[in-house]
Amino acid sequence: MLNSHSMTALEFRERRRHHAMNSSLYERRWSKFFLAAALFNYAIGFPIFFFRQWSYNVTYLAAVGRDPMAIRLWADFGFAVILIGFGYQLIARDVRKNRGIVLVGIIAKVFDVINLAALVSWGFARPLALIPALIDGIFAVMFVVFWFSSAPGKGRFTT
Repeated sequence: MLNSHSMTALEFRERRRHHAMNSSLYERRWSKFFLAAALFNYAIGFPIFFFRQWSYNVTYLAAVGRDPMAIRLWADFGFAVILIGFGYQLIARDVRKNRGIVLVGIIAKVFDVINLAALVSWGFARPLALIPALIDGIFAVMFVVFWFSSAPGKGRFTT
């Protein structure tokens, strides 16, 4: 005899199908979000890497100087931004499987926000650098939202 907490096989299948559709929509939304994060990183990283002198001049005030090693390290930073963008692209391909990479993203984005804000406040970087810092801050908040909303105990990614 079925009690009030039991469900028929049909109800179970329907509930499972509904959950799968919701999970699929949930994953697609986050996938698009992480693709946007990757594209943002590429939009920042590639110019720094390939146009290091120009992007350095746009970002840093003249008082900082133009030491060749600083500009070389700036290009290395651009490569790191590209590499992290590739990590976001991996997440976008499979948000369930690559969920752990998000922790690296949270750390990278928070570091960038703090670092860029400090460089501007110390008079080393132009206020223009606060624009990517603001965008990275928004990404960082959303990465945290994703991290907690997709936690294993939440049931979002169960099938």
